[in-house]
Amino acid sequence: MINIKQLVNDEQCYQFIRQRRWPDGVSCPHCQSQQVEGNGNHQKQIARKRYRCLACHRGFDDLTLTIFSGHHQPLKVWILCLCTGQKTE
Repeated sequence: MINIKQLVNDEQCYQFIRQRRWPDGVSCPHCQSQQVEGNGNHQKQIARKRYRCLACHRGFDDLTLTIFSGHHQPLKVWILCLCTGQKTE
């Protein structure tokens, strides 16, 4: 069950996405390698982490190749919209 009250800030929203996207640890969305290193944070969205794949050498972030990438709405808006209608605590 999701507690919407916990999803009101950017850090918590990005943590929510990371936990669901990569439950077994971060992997490259391009080649699926788990040989990944952190590569800082997004310039405008500090809670959004960037990574570099050591196998294919491509960069990516928490939202690369997801339905959320390329949209200008804050992630918390999308998360709250997705959670609307679910039973909350």
